[in-house]
Amino acid sequence: MRVSVIIPSFQSAATIRACLASVLAQDLGEPFEVLVADSGTDDTADIARRDFPGVRLLKSQTRLEASLARNWGACEGHGSILAFIDSDCVAERAWLRRLVETIDSGYDGAGGAIANAAGANSVSWAGYFCEFREFLPLRKVGDATYLTPGNVAYRSDVFKQAGGFPGGYFPLEDQAFYERLKSAVARIRFDPLIVVTHSHRTTVSAFLAHQAKIGAANSRVVRVLGLRGRLIASHGWIAGALFPALTTFRFARTVAACWRVERCLLIRQPTVAILCWLGMLAWGVGFTSPSAIEARLGHSRP
Repeated sequence: MRVSVIIPSFQSAATIRACLASVLAQDLGEPFEVLVADSGTDDTADIARRDFPGVRLLKSQTRLEASLARNWGACEGHGSILAFIDSDCVAERAWLRRLVETIDSGYDGAGGAIANAAGANSVSWAGYFCEFREFLPLRKVGDATYLTPGNVAYRSDVFKQAGGFPGGYFPLEDQAFYERLKSAVARIRFDPLIVVTHSHRTTVSAFLAHQAKIGAANSRVVRVLGLRGRLIASHGWIAGALFPALTTFRFARTVAACWRVERCLLIRQPTVAILCWLGMLAWGVGFTSPSAIEARLGHSRP
């Protein structure tokens, strides 16, 4: 068995059935194993044991950050290819086959696009565009700088050589992991035909809190890893002075991505653009005051 599918889980009882059903229905054409690394306190583990007896359940009694749950699954998996999907995602039937085919063609990692769940409201559309504008289905196929950890696969030896996903950067561990992949001289590929559908937050408060957390994680990534923007992120007064420019720039990029993919949506639901603007303001608060946001929300909360 050369493929392991790893699903990190925390309080996923509402979504785990659909996720596991979609994974087990893959048309890979060869046996593969599925591991759920769960650290929640709800019924997720019971659902996995009762309804999906072929799935390997890893149960932690202490809460795990998503990146660490993925790493746990990677250590326990037997496959030479490690595929990752999040517990609030549903995979298209060809998802795993396309990931494996891309890696078999000579790449060390492969990933794809994120689609928004059906029946989404304006808040979930705003969250979708704010968080996943770089992984939209209409993006062109090509070599990638980093891939979203909810729709990705890596060669096991390369993943472990890179040290796995780093903890403490949620929800931007993908960007921090890319710095490790560069040291391993890994080749990674993005293919928009590799698709999973993601369920997003549907309340304004949850959406804004998550955007603030993304901003704080952005600040932490560039500061700790010494990336472009570290001077701004390292000095609160500079970040504060540039707050209007930073948030306006990110809002423009987000709306541009939205317009390319769902321009009719903005016409039908102009509130999506308004919510995206509010989301960028929340991101800016997180970026300029990361310590306050982390203290209030908890930087490792999935």
